[in-house]
Amino acid sequence: MDRIHKINKLIDRIENELGSERNAMIGDKWNPPVVKQTYMHPVPRRKDQIPIVADLEYPLWARVLDFSVKEFYTDPLTYLEKQLEMSLYRYEVFRDDSGLGRTIAIWLGVNFEPSLLGCRSVYPDHLDPLIDRSLIIIKDEESLKELAAGEIDIRNSGILGLAHEFYDRIQETLPGDWKVIFPDWVIGPFGVAACLRGYENILADLVLAPEFFMRILDVVSDKMIEYSRERAKFLGIPIERPNLHHDDVNDQNFSSSAYRRYVYPAERRLNSFYGGFQYWHSCGNVENFLDDLLEFVNLVMLDCGGWNDLDVFLDAFKRKGIEGVGIEKRFNPVRDVIGADDRTIRDKLRGLYNAAAGNKRLNLDFKIDGIGELGDHQEMVGRVNNFIRISREFGF
Repeated sequence: MDRIHKINKLIDRIENELGSERNAMIGDKWNPPVVKQTYMHPVPRRKDQIPIVADLEYPLWARVLDFSVKEFYTDPLTYLEKQLEMSLYRYEVFRDDSGLGRTIAIWLGVNFEPSLLGCRSVYPDHLDPLIDRSLIIIKDEESLKELAAGEIDIRNSGILGLAHEFYDRIQETLPGDWKVIFPDWVIGPFGVAACLRGYENILADLVLAPEFFMRILDVVSDKMIEYSRERAKFLGIPIERPNLHHDDVNDQNFSSSAYRRYVYPAERRLNSFYGGFQYWHSCGNVENFLDDLLEFVNLVMLDCGGWNDLDVFLDAFKRKGIEGVGIEKRFNPVRDVIGADDRTIRDKLRGLYNAAAGNKRLNLDFKIDGIGELGDHQEMVGRVNNFIRISREFGF
């Protein structure tokens, strides 16, 4: 079976389920997305059960579905085929609440944004893409000025040539009523700055040269805005609220005062430019500056990661009178999912349901992610399935 024929068979399987009762029931658990042409982050509806979605890291998906990670990120038809297979796997094997639809979002790795500003991409055979950390783009004030003066070429900067190859090839392969999302900028200013300046250097700047630190974040923010404008112009669409992924903005790197003084101003400026954030995300603990995050205007969804306590988030919402902002409660992949027995999982879920029960207007969903190569891949899939199965025992 050639690849195009296989892709068409996968599309047919999805099309056959789109109008099914089960897919409709899953869709009823979510509000319509607030964006149309960027990465969509669904907002849960308050129902009698909290929806749960599951995902694996791509190197583990590669073992489950038998593909090369490097080829996935560099060959558009491999990417399309495997994204379709992943959607069906979630629907048929995990049986989570992801549902099926007619959208393929192109995400080329965390190297995408830094590549636009001069970083070199590295493609290991069995890992997600990286940037070449030996190349320092921002060495001093002069190099920062040069970066600021340069322009992003929507066709050729960084790996945008690859992005266009993916976009064109996937569009011509899919039926006309399917949507393809051109890569968008989602990594926050500090995350990109750490790639351009070097992780140790940027954290040293925070202590030894804080004004330089802030100027770097300002330039990166300018470049994010520039890319959004160029992307919107290329696609002929309005600029929409982005997701902001800021994995390295956490309590381990920033005290509450350091975040407020040195990082928050850049994020607040982006929040103002875009008119809100669709989703703010960090993989770390953000409880020390949670109050600042809740000052963003038009924040649709806030991430409560596996190192955060939902009760702390709910207390902050109550203290600040926050309503209408959804929460995605993610689980610690090792402690809560892979390494937990059934009793521990039930205790965890019971505690979360009890916490959420007191706020009947809270829109909350659960997410299992960060599941990587921690052992036999079939065992990892089994643990995810087990967690989802147990979660179905609970409700309001």
